[in-house]
Amino acid sequence: MRAALVKLVATGVAAGAFLAGAASAAQAQPIQPPAPSTIDINPGNVPTTAAAFTQNCDPNLGGGPFPDQDVWVFNLPGNPETSGQFVTVTGTWSIPNDGTVTRTIPTDGGAIVNNMGTSKAWIRLPAGWTLTDATAVITGTAEFFVLTHTCAASGQPTTPPPTTPPPTTPPPTTQPPTSAPPTATPTKSHLPITGTSASDGLIPMAILGIGAVALGATLIAVRRRRDAES
Repeated sequence: MRAALVKLVATGVAAGAFLAGAASAAQAQPIQPPAPSTIDINPGNVPTTAAAFTQNCDPNLGGGPFPDQDVWVFNLPGNPETSGQFVTVTGTWSIPNDGTVTRTIPTDGGAIVNNMGTSKAWIRLPAGWTLTDATAVITGTAEFFVLTHTCAASGQPTTPPPTTPPPTTPPPTTQPPTSAPPTATPTKSHLPITGTSASDGLIPMAILGIGAVALGATLIAVRRRRDAES
């Protein structure tokens, strides 16, 4: 019986040693993080220019505004324990009249930071580009990520210019100024002469008067001569 007891104790010691070794081996193995996954940007965020999106120039997320660069900021929403963190963010932008380009954060610039309890990524790019699509590699299992805000370049309007509606009625036609009719110059009317003027009748009468005086003087002289001869 003593031999059986010794055998039982030896078996228990061996089992305890095996269990302790197994526990030590389990503790020595590191916990494997979940495999990275790739997700897409919220489709409602694209396409857009920086000037047409929500504006927030945060000094901790790229800063700005800059004279010739737009700042783009992405956010991984949800619970950080399940959503995880950004590993990379890759966006596709169209350049006016010059095709498209892709830029990856942080490989091509910008940074990935933990801000306000969530993982965020930002990058500065030339002003005027249009974001058309984006994907992200994350450590968690979020369904999508978002473009949270932008900081448009200081030389760009942040709201589209208002459009002027077409006039509903044609504008009145401008009439050229009319000049006043010329004032008529009165003309002298020439009446026909129907009688003899006074000056025309005086001249012959004067001649007749002079002739009568001369004739009377001659007659007086002749008569006196005859009287003297008789």
